[in-house]
Amino acid sequence: MKKTLIAAAALMAMAGAAQAQVSLYGLIDLSYGKSLAADLADQDADFHSGGDNGSSEGNSTSRIGLKGSMDVGGGTKVNFRLETSGIQSDGDLNGAFFGRQMWAGFSGSWGEVRLGRQDSVPFQTMIDFDFNAASNGVSSGAYSGIGAFNRGRVDRSLQYITPNMGGFTAQIGFTPENGGATGSGFNNDQAFFGLGLKYATGPLAVAAAYEQSRVDGGENFWSVAGSWDFGVAKAMVSYANAGDVDNDGAGKGWGIGAVAPIGKVNVGAIFHKNQDLLGGIRSWEVFANTEIFKGTYLYAEYGKWNSDQPIPLTTKDSATGFAAGVIFTF
Repeated sequence: MKKTLIAAAALMAMAGAAQAQVSLYGLIDLSYGKSLAADLADQDADFHSGGDNGSSEGNSTSRIGLKGSMDVGGGTKVNFRLETSGIQSDGDLNGAFFGRQMWAGFSGSWGEVRLGRQDSVPFQTMIDFDFNAASNGVSSGAYSGIGAFNRGRVDRSLQYITPNMGGFTAQIGFTPENGGATGSGFNNDQAFFGLGLKYATGPLAVAAAYEQSRVDGGENFWSVAGSWDFGVAKAMVSYANAGDVDNDGAGKGWGIGAVAPIGKVNVGAIFHKNQDLLGGIRSWEVFANTEIFKGTYLYAEYGKWNSDQPIPLTTKDSATGFAAGVIFTF
C-alpha cells in the first residue's frame, strides 16, 4: 500500500511539473586567492569554490537552484524559486539546503507578490548599483558596512513588487516578529517593514531604500544611489546610513564607482568610506571581467580595507584580498 501511494505521488508530481515551466539553473565560481575576511584571519591564498568560508571567497557564490512558473488563468502566474546555500570546495553546503532562496507567489499585470525566504527589499532595490556584483571576497560596500544594498536575506518575508510604470518600480516587504533575518549578522526580535523605490530610464537610474530595525531598540537602515551611463563608462554614487555605532549600528558613509568596457573586457573600481565605524573605514576594490564562452566568465579582482582603529579582539586595522577565477553559469 505504501509503495502504491509513493508511486501515485511521484506521478502527480511529474504531471504538475509537465504543466509548469520548471528549470534548473546554477553558478559555479572557481578561483585562486583569499578574501579580506581570510586575510584578517591570517589565512593563506588557496584554490576556492565560491561557497568556501561562508561564501566569502571569490566573486560569486556557487549554488544550484530550481525556478518555475505556471499560468493559472486570468493573466495570473504562480512562481517559485528554491536555491541552495553556497557549495563549498568539498561539495558540502555552508548552510541550510535551500538557504539562499525558498519562496513562492503570484504575478500578473498588477505586479508580483512573494512569500518565503528571499533577499531583503533594500538588497533587491540597490544591488544593481554595485558594478562588481557585491563580490564575496573584496566588496567595498559590504566590508565597509555602508553598501547601499547592505541588508541580508529574510525568512518568512511577504513582499510586493509593482509593475514597471514608465521606468518607476516600488517594492514593499513585511517580516513578522521572529520571522528570521539572516545573512548580514542581524536577528529580528520585532516585526519590520522594508521599502524600495527605483526609477530607471535611458542612461539614468536612481533609487532609495529603507528598512526598519530588526531588533528592539536597534537602528533603522536607509540608502540612496544614482548612476549614469555615459556610453564610454558608467558612474555611480551612493550614500547609506546604517545607524549610530553606539547603538549597535554600522555607521554611515558614501560610495562611488565606475565601470567601462575596454574591448570585450569590463574594467572598474569602487570606493566606500564609512565615517563612523572603527573611527572611520576606507575600502576599495578594482576588478576586470569578460565573457570568454557563452555563460562562462573570466575575472580578476583586488581589494583593500583599512580602519583608524584596530578591529576588537585583534591588533589589525587593515586587510587585502584578491581572486582570479572563472564563473560558469547555466
